[in-house]
Amino acid sequence: MILSSIFANSANANANGGSSVPVDVYNKVSKIMQTQSTAAPKLNAALSIDKTTLSALGQMQSALASFQKIAQSFSGVGFSASASSSAKEVLTATASDSALTGAYAIQVTQLAQNQVLRSANVPRADAPLGNEAAAKISFEFGSTTGNVFSANTAAKTVDIPSGAKTLQGIAAAVNGANIGVNAKVVPSGAGYALEFVSSGGGSMRIGVSNDLTLKDFMEYDPSGTKNLSQVSAAQNAQLTINGVTVESPSNSITGAVLGATLNLNATGSSKLEVTQGSGSLFQNVTNLVSAYNTLNAKLSALQQGDLKTDGTALQTQNQLARIFASAGNGATGISAQALAKIGISTQKNGDLVINTSKLQNAVSADPAGVGRLFSNGGSGIADNLAGKIQGMVGPSGSLPKKVAAINQDITTLNAKKSTLEAALTKQANALAKYYSQQQSAQTNPMWATSTAGGASSGNKSLFDALF
Repeated sequence: MILSSIFANSANANANGGSSVPVDVYNKVSKIMQTQSTAAPKLNAALSIDKTTLSALGQMQSALASFQKIAQSFSGVGFSASASSSAKEVLTATASDSALTGAYAIQVTQLAQNQVLRSANVPRADAPLGNEAAAKISFEFGSTTGNVFSANTAAKTVDIPSGAKTLQGIAAAVNGANIGVNAKVVPSGAGYALEFVSSGGGSMRIGVSNDLTLKDFMEYDPSGTKNLSQVSAAQNAQLTINGVTVESPSNSITGAVLGATLNLNATGSSKLEVTQGSGSLFQNVTNLVSAYNTLNAKLSALQQGDLKTDGTALQTQNQLARIFASAGNGATGISAQALAKIGISTQKNGDLVINTSKLQNAVSADPAGVGRLFSNGGSGIADNLAGKIQGMVGPSGSLPKKVAAINQDITTLNAKKSTLEAALTKQANALAKYYSQQQSAQTNPMWATSTAGGASSGNKSLFDALF
């Protein structure tokens, strides 16, 4: 709470026998201050709602992106090929129609890892950092060999308004810029720290301009000044496929096995089998339905929980559900009746249910026709699901825009909170001075006589202004 920390130093000084505000004066002013601002709890409540919503939207984006990868792996290429891993804890895979059938012995020796940099600790996540002017933070991405950094991209800058120079404000500004860095405030020691995670892989070089204090706090150059500590270094995934060495900056690998996408989960060995035929088609339809139901359950949980008053999760569910009611365009659209013919129906909660024997019969009778229901040059169900989600989570999608708006609101609220705290602190100190003078006057009548006129008129003006 804002008011709870205003007189913390005075209270500590008194507890330690120091010369500060007397305890009775401190208690009296504290009671008065608790009634002076209704804005403080409102600001805290608004910040709490924003942060809860932001966290929930992040979960929603992650769930949608995970499902989108599955839909994209089938979109535009059909469902007749599948890839099966003997050790799903090591890797999973999807295959397109262009995949070559066969078996592949895969040994994963190292997973790709993003670089994580962490700041020094500060007592509070909303504590002001640096000067009162606006600043810029620049991020460069590249590789580090020893202590030598080589940039692969031009610097990307993030503006930090003067009122947003807190751990929370900086994290919100960086995340809202969508430059390939995930910033988050984490508990650390007795306080909090700021972490930067390079979401695109590779190493980072971070610079700060227009604020020497902030520069000393978070500038990071692998070849020079390192004011951030490296929690984990960037590294590529390393594996062998049938004895051939493969290296990738991402744990999602395409091209190493023609027509297949490998998703690495852990180090270890696995045998990958790529097959084609009606059995693959049946399995891929089943996998897509299962993944959709997992996504629908997550959206339902968010709608009933942290996004209950927001409506974003419900709106997303409705948009995706309409694809199964009528996918595609014009006369070639896919209807619920077409899906029912192959054994797929929708429950009241939005989940999809498969009649196994009906789907197997449909696949055996017309595998090409069943495949086209899901992937048909942009008008199939998988095509439409992938496209619809891209409109939600893509760089210009509705969810990033909403996240950016909430981050900006958090920045604004933190600035208001800092301004209010400064004003309340000034007011509390003025009251403490007044009551301390009154207490001195009661214990020293000579002092009261010599100062009564000036003190009285000054304090009357003070109370007129404050109350």
